[in-house]
Amino acid sequence: MEILVKVSGDVIKKEEFYNWLTCIANPLNRIFILCGGGSSITNALKEGGIPYEFGPQGREIKSLEGKRLALKILQKQKFFVERKLREKHIIATVLIPVIKITNKICHINGDSYAIALYPNFDKIYIITLKERTKFFPENLNKIKVVYL
Repeated sequence: MEILVKVSGDVIKKEEFYNWLTCIANPLNRIFILCGGGSSITNALKEGGIPYEFGPQGREIKSLEGKRLALKILQKQKFFVERKLREKHIIATVLIPVIKITNKICHINGDSYAIALYPNFDKIYIITLKERTKFFPENLNKIKVVYL
């Protein structure tokens, strides 16, 4: 089975996430983890005085400086997850929700990216904090939200 796990950047440092992940990690499953940036990106943008806003597709950053900063944070998140996976002996491919087109950095909301990838996976888990609410259309029945 091919499984996509979209994990909020606010969850990746929780040991509970890796414990949950061990429940689906087995030789029959190929796991792909789509790592979000969470509040780390928002905080860094605020600290840098870089404007952003939340639109219908999540956080929108217009400046190249802001996009580069967000990319740098996502790459750090990715490396952190990869290191934790090695420590836990979990085999998975880690991705970030960014597409680079020549020198253009295109950030994509992680949930939207997971929905775009929907036809390509047998199961999709959206991992987020307990206090957040996530809803997906009923016809996207391969998506399961897990609150940690």
